[in-house]
Amino acid sequence: MSTSLANRFRLPMAKTLRVIHLVFIFVFVLITFLFWQQGQLFNQGYRSSQLGHLESVIARLESRAQYKVDNLRYLKRIFIEAMDDPIFPGSPVTPWELNENTIQKPLWIGELPLPNSVTEEEAFQDKKSLEVRQQLNGLRKIRGLFPLATGDNELLADLYYISREGEFIASLSKKVNSLLINSYNPFEKQGSFVLASPLLNPKRAPFWTRQNIVNSDEALINAAIPVDFGGEWIGLLGIAFDRQSVEKFLASSLPDGSRSAYRLYDEQLKPLTKAVGAENNLQLSAEQKKTILNMLAEKKRGTLRSGLTFITFGKLKGTHSILVNTQTLGQGLHEEFGRFSLLLVTMFLIFLFFLLGAHSIICRLVRNMGNLQREMQHHALHDDLTGALNRRGFFAKTSQLSPNYVDYTLVQLDLDYFKKVNDVYGHLVGDNVLIHATWRIQQAIRSQDVLGRIGGEEFCVYLPNSDLKTGIRVATRIKWELESSALILENGLKLPITASLGVASHSEYPESSLDQIQTLADMRMYRAKTRGRNQVCWQDDADLEA
Repeated sequence: MSTSLANRFRLPMAKTLRVIHLVFIFVFVLITFLFWQQGQLFNQGYRSSQLGHLESVIARLESRAQYKVDNLRYLKRIFIEAMDDPIFPGSPVTPWELNENTIQKPLWIGELPLPNSVTEEEAFQDKKSLEVRQQLNGLRKIRGLFPLATGDNELLADLYYISREGEFIASLSKKVNSLLINSYNPFEKQGSFVLASPLLNPKRAPFWTRQNIVNSDEALINAAIPVDFGGEWIGLLGIAFDRQSVEKFLASSLPDGSRSAYRLYDEQLKPLTKAVGAENNLQLSAEQKKTILNMLAEKKRGTLRSGLTFITFGKLKGTHSILVNTQTLGQGLHEEFGRFSLLLVTMFLIFLFFLLGAHSIICRLVRNMGNLQREMQHHALHDDLTGALNRRGFFAKTSQLSPNYVDYTLVQLDLDYFKKVNDVYGHLVGDNVLIHATWRIQQAIRSQDVLGRIGGEEFCVYLPNSDLKTGIRVATRIKWELESSALILENGLKLPITASLGVASHSEYPESSLDQIQTLADMRMYRAKTRGRNQVCWQDDADLEA
């Protein structure tokens, strides 16, 4: 098939494939957007779920912390009543009075270091010594309530009392006394005595503090409430929690089957506990801490995604602490939203696989249909035996080319005695003669020339951009190629092949059409036959007579 005919069928197929590509790209983008939108909904649901878990844990922690504070309030009232009336008239029977044989835990008394501005003489004046004895007497009366206020299930959560006047500490635990003494600092800006002063705490509200233990990485978390008696501030009642107690406190507040690691931090995001829950060994980086603090400055809760880690955080009311929940991708996939997200990704990959498969199949079908169409078109325009253009294909091709060329020439030829060859040697040899002749003609013409088999043994050659002289030379070369290359038969005999050729040029009759020029070439070819065959004729009868 010629180049222009091939392009005529390649271009529609290329456009069809381009449309298919665009349609599949549109479908891919649309479905990807829908999956992405669904993923965003899952992401929002996951964030809400994590915030919900965090809110639940914070609510439990705040509820339990408030319960401890309420116990302190109650114990403070009982303590003041016990100091005010040593006989304690009208009060309900205290637990330690229910059984006279009950052995009370001893009340451990420890001395706190005095501030430099206070001397021992000033600290133990008669009046103050009386107040100290009055405070100790009240503590001894209520010491049976200490375990009820702290709870028996804590690892270390002991109630203590610190006297402001006598600078002593009293609790049921010698260990707690020692830890509180080692962490005591009356000049600390966020210390218990500073926060309990009437100037900073006029409402005498309870508060939480964190006290670092000297020469140790440990710290005590304290809930404290100021105690006023006789119009004066006399001391503090508090409950001390060490790190293990806070971790147990936190672990007991987590929902069952938690897939996250929870950790409690102070206001500067210094860790107060180890991670509890589903541990993942993740540590907050300096950049993450800075981001969390900036977000907490605007709102009390927040979420942060850092790589494959999802972080949820929130402030605890009253305790000046921050709860941080961290969850890795692997932990998140075990939760409901994680499984849904995994299912969504799987569905998207399956869709992508089928989309690519459908695209490949459809493109292959289109290409096969294009190849089949070209093949059918090739058979419609070409001679199956010789491969040259048939009559229809030849005139279709030359009709497209003739407007592009001012001058062209046609060479019409007919193989001599071809019917006799069929009669003597058979049609198989006749077919071989046609094939051989076609090949020799193609050797004699140029690449831009067009060859067509327009009849049984008739051929026509279209010579674009040529005149009559050029046509005569080409026709002569064709004649020589045919007569100089006989066909060798199977028995070794040589079968000579000759042709009669007629030449007609458009330059002779510029007003004539292609069909008219072809008719003229055909007449000259028959004239060559009548003149003895195996020759080229390019003249009319008038020219011959002249």
